[in-house]
Amino acid sequence: MKAKIKVGFLISYDYQYLRHSLNAVYDFVDEIILAFDADRLTWSGEKFELHDDFFAMLVALDPLGKVRFFEDRFYLPALSPIENETRERNLLSQLMGDSCWKLQIDVDEYFINFEDVVKFLRKNDYFLNKPQYNAVNLRANWVTLFKKTPNGFLYIDNREHFSFATNRVAKHYFARDLSAIDNREIRTEFVAVHQSWAREPEEVWQKIHNWGHKNDFDTKKYFDFWMDVNEDNYVNFVDLHPFHPKSWPRLQFLDCQTIAEFTEKYRAIHVAKPTLIENKYYKKYIKNSLKFYLR
Repeated sequence: MKAKIKVGFLISYDYQYLRHSLNAVYDFVDEIILAFDADRLTWSGEKFELHDDFFAMLVALDPLGKVRFFEDRFYLPALSPIENETRERNLLSQLMGDSCWKLQIDVDEYFINFEDVVKFLRKNDYFLNKPQYNAVNLRANWVTLFKKTPNGFLYIDNREHFSFATNRVAKHYFARDLSAIDNREIRTEFVAVHQSWAREPEEVWQKIHNWGHKNDFDTKKYFDFWMDVNEDNYVNFVDLHPFHPKSWPRLQFLDCQTIAEFTEKYRAIHVAKPTLIENKYYKKYIKNSLKFYLR
């Protein structure tokens, strides 16, 4: 019997983006868990609402009954926003449990060719055997959408990578990241389109005041800068990341009208690269397993 692949999404004020991210993974996973705060509070303690259209949307998106809810109090006033985020992710991981691949995908992340991600996980199911001795953290690449313009999208394509899957339970130490001391980080070539900043101005303002990184930069100054960037002047700006400037060295532009069109055009331009696990990972897995069975 194959081990299950479980995906968790953290639901908050931007829940409407779930329509795209859930569609990208739905056919390929066994279970989908939607975690949201019982008091409808963000990690910063601000109120948000889950309108009736959210639950109506789920009826249409979940014909096979794969979705389950995880409702709890995820905002603690004594914790910072990033600490609240990390805590929620660990609670979600605990709910997913052992003996499965645990994926956490944000609602504004849309994997390209997610079927290939699942094939990769299945090929490497051996990591689910004694994960405490063979901990792994899988990372993929973002293509970050920075702004929607009248004629397309401004975006960053710099192989910025993020954690998205692990065989460990509740070992997140900073948002989705897992400690590199306790696990092996495996860089994959999978790509997710990240709608991070390509939103309406009021949504961007809400995002930067409620996400886990709100205390890491001058939100007002950065918002004003974001408002000024357009498809005519974007080439004049460098080092754009709000708190790690050089990690976003420049913007690119793609002529398109929708994210679906962006994804198809991006896929056509960038041929997917195979993701391989070096022999050293498998050798280390065998070595660690022998240590466990022979002790």
